[in-house]
Amino acid sequence: MPGQHALLSPSAAHRWMNCTAAPRLEATAPDNDSSYAQEGTLAHAYCAKKLKSFFGLDTAGEDKEIAQLNAQYHTGEMDEYTDTYKTIVLEKFNAARQVTKDAQLLIETRLDFSEYVPEAFGTSDATIIADGLMEVIDFKYGKGVRVSAVDNEQMKIYALGAYLKHSFEYRIDRVRMTIVQPRIDNLSEFEMSVADLLKWADEELRPKAVEAFSDNGKQNPGEWCQFCKVKCGCKALAEKCTAVAHDNPDPGLLTPKKMAADILPWLAIIKSWVSSMEDYALQQALAGVQYPGYKLVEGRSNRKITDNKAVIALLSKEGYDESEYMKPAVLCGIGDLEKLVGKKRLAAMCADYITKPQGKPTLTTADDKRPAYNAAADDFNDIEV
Repeated sequence: MPGQHALLSPSAAHRWMNCTAAPRLEATAPDNDSSYAQEGTLAHAYCAKKLKSFFGLDTAGEDKEIAQLNAQYHTGEMDEYTDTYKTIVLEKFNAARQVTKDAQLLIETRLDFSEYVPEAFGTSDATIIADGLMEVIDFKYGKGVRVSAVDNEQMKIYALGAYLKHSFEYRIDRVRMTIVQPRIDNLSEFEMSVADLLKWADEELRPKAVEAFSDNGKQNPGEWCQFCKVKCGCKALAEKCTAVAHDNPDPGLLTPKKMAADILPWLAIIKSWVSSMEDYALQQALAGVQYPGYKLVEGRSNRKITDNKAVIALLSKEGYDESEYMKPAVLCGIGDLEKLVGKKRLAAMCADYITKPQGKPTLTTADDKRPAYNAAADDFNDIEV
């Protein structure tokens, strides 16, 4: 529900179940919606509107959000991706009705988790209730981080809330959780028994939630710090990021084993922390905070022409050829073209003119699903057959 936020938000469950101090610390930080959040809000409104319209349901709430955000954030690719979500949900609903004739599809349903998480509530994008199997489907419009449904705390909390709400109407033995993230072609599913879900809720969720709701939560820095509102002021994270390379009491060079165990897992976190600290320190300084030994100065800037038409007229009058001072139009990048017409439509239109070269090597964890890099693949690019 817009304007209302639970202290222990399901969307932040991965963070507060690992760092139980986070919710109370973040409660003091301002809640500023980014442009990405506004874009996601609009995409969710379209998702709900399309499903509700299909069943002839009222869409006044969605229409209001769309009217507020459409001019600034609507694109052709948003239409395509929200259509993808609608298709996936309806396919799952039709499959459920093959098993249970009176299966229900619930759109934008408010769920209460307070039996396990103090004062917590949330909204499920789509829930399909049928005998035997219940499905909880969540739409993600972001493309920066691939989100997996496997053991996803947010999805399990939604599934728990949906089960508590509907278990009296249907015999539900299993729950399937699905994340639809169409901008990066990510459709992730995870299924578990209700017995295992309730066991997790009793043994893991409730104790962590109680601790996080109290004033005695424990700071525990890790990869879950990425979206924390107070990571720039967190002493525990700062100490960890600055101490990673010094944990080894033995002098000398770092071994591959030491790198793999203690350094590489923290690189992404450290880079994110350093970047955010630079921005945070600058904003604080602009707000009047004094850092001993530092000062604000004016950065480099480039000269700008204030009147393009006047300069063009002067150069033309002086006899210069237009080709000497005017740049030709340049085709937009693929990402911008996809926003304009939609990813699938662009791929179909320009299939003969788009290629994807081999990416540069990237070091990642062994459980990454991508195949191992083949350095020999480029050795044969110039050979004609």
